[in-house]
Amino acid sequence: MRVFSDDRPDSLHYIEEIRGVIDEFEGRLVCGEVQGKTDRIGHFYGNARPRLHLPLNFALLDSPWDALSLQGTIDAYLNAIPEGAWPDWVIGGHDKHRVASKLGQPQARVLAMLLLTLKGTAFFFAGDELGVEQGEIPREAVQDPFEKLVPGYDLNRDPERVPMRWDATGNGGFTTGQPWLPMGQASGRNVFDLQNDERSILHLYRELIRLRKDTPAFGSGDYAPLRSRNDVLIYERSSGTERFRIALNLTHEARCVEFTDERAIWLSTYLDRKDSRTAKSFMLRPDEGVVVRMD
Repeated sequence: MRVFSDDRPDSLHYIEEIRGVIDEFEGRLVCGEVQGKTDRIGHFYGNARPRLHLPLNFALLDSPWDALSLQGTIDAYLNAIPEGAWPDWVIGGHDKHRVASKLGQPQARVLAMLLLTLKGTAFFFAGDELGVEQGEIPREAVQDPFEKLVPGYDLNRDPERVPMRWDATGNGGFTTGQPWLPMGQASGRNVFDLQNDERSILHLYRELIRLRKDTPAFGSGDYAPLRSRNDVLIYERSSGTERFRIALNLTHEARCVEFTDERAIWLSTYLDRKDSRTAKSFMLRPDEGVVVRMD
């Protein structure tokens, strides 16, 4: 993957070369990591013949974690891409700090609901669906060339590159040999254990992905922001007669949200009250996000 930057005069030349090769095939999709501010990202979509179908958008990672900042970040990005362009959202990568370490485990679940209920393609890094956090890398085990050349400047990307655990064995079911990075002590944050926990973050990702596949409002429907206050981010997704409201509590305290009348909870990040009813004044628990059916 080549990184394209507005600061490099040869970037568009490389993009055009890549598009020339890609156009030789049918059913193709080009996504790429680009550098530049949000207001420049539309530049990489191009026109009727996109330079990139999906210039990767890291805005959620760069935004402060509060409702007003996130609402502003989302609106700014959607306003910056060309009309008819398809959005995308990225929450992890091989050179980005793990979001579970940045936000903590409870809010990592809220982020999962945000990522998978926004309009657009969702990208997450292997292990984000397990809530994997930054690994600990002893100095003698460092592999990242940046950290080797200029140690101590927080340039080491090895902590987010530790292999994902498939089970709780010594090497996490990743290999019977020697992993290229130390995996630390055996952890319960692995595929095998989380598959057996029906309320784990892994099951939350699966439920959210199922919601996107089965519900047109989330697959290709419209997005409408609502007024966010008291650190609860609120927006709606709709398609035809379907309408859903998403309310995300970005705090570690309970928060109240208002509805015009009783509604059905479709999904909670706690995975424990599907099909229950809300009152007009509905209390979100600490670190809880809900999808509520409005029609």
